[in-house]
Amino acid sequence: MAVAGDDGGELIVGDVTHTGGRALAVGLASSADGEGRPVVGVGWVEQGERLELTLDEAAALRDELTRIIDDAARA
Repeated sequence: MAVAGDDGGELIVGDVTHTGGRALAVGLASSADGEGRPVVGVGWVEQGERLELTLDEAAALRDELTRIIDDAARA
């Protein structure tokens, strides 16, 4: 697994070594939420599937991932 950045400012995580590898792209989406705030997009590279999260949802996901990582580090 690798972590890389692309020209569009997204973080790419996963198999980026060859075409067709499974990797996630995370970055700001071109759309905004109902209050005009930026939306965070998470999706599979080259798959066209994308989940858009509000900033509050993205923060909750970040907090949960941090908790999981911290728990795993203590195990």
